[in-house]
Amino acid sequence: MAKSKGKWLALSLTIVATLAGYFLETCFAYVINQRPSLRLRRCTIGGREPSTTSLRMSTSQNEKDLKIVLYPDPVLRKKCNEVVNFDDNLRTLVRSMFNVMYESKGMGLAAPQVNISMRIIVWNALYEKKKKENERVFINPSIVEPSLIRSKLVEGCLSFPDIEGKVDRPRVVSISYYDLDGNKHLKILKGIHARIFQHEYDHLDGILFIDRFSQSEKHKVRAKLNEMIRTYRSNNEGEPAI
Repeated sequence: MAKSKGKWLALSLTIVATLAGYFLETCFAYVINQRPSLRLRRCTIGGREPSTTSLRMSTSQNEKDLKIVLYPDPVLRKKCNEVVNFDDNLRTLVRSMFNVMYESKGMGLAAPQVNISMRIIVWNALYEKKKKENERVFINPSIVEPSLIRSKLVEGCLSFPDIEGKVDRPRVVSISYYDLDGNKHLKILKGIHARIFQHEYDHLDGILFIDRFSQSEKHKVRAKLNEMIRTYRSNNEGEPAI
């Protein structure tokens, strides 16, 4: 009888814990969706095998050599190469990316946004507090599994000044990535962290947040996009990557 009561108690606690977790997740989703001011304005919130390449960069290179690349520059549409050398050159590049991100008042930044076609993401979700303990670096990241639960939130991008739009994304993603020392990690990201990661991860595959806009959202920003395309054509000989 005592054993039976113990089993029922354990089962009851499991059910309560499950319901509590669901309740918290639902509440979090409500808060995110009810706060339109929580935007990724400052966010930087394919079938073939990726090629690999060594990182070629002078250790003297710094943030002054890196500039934010604007749409429709072709580099933003390229599938990035994997990092194979985890050395001081990589650390120098990552530090420079953080500096450019902070200077641009960004929360996150992907390497192609500074004309480096490598699979590197940096971010600091607490960008107001530019402390290194809040910084995150993802080298050669991949999404292992996205959640079925999704949500819409307004996003912006450093490569698209003054352009915003609602983007529908999975609320939770499990990911794998390497740190600066070449160690592999598995992690689960939720809420705003999951959204920032997915936004930046898209950049590594040449996918832009405007690609995920609904037709109505695209219509709202069409004039601004066309103006950016005209500006690019007037300043460059090559064709824009629309």
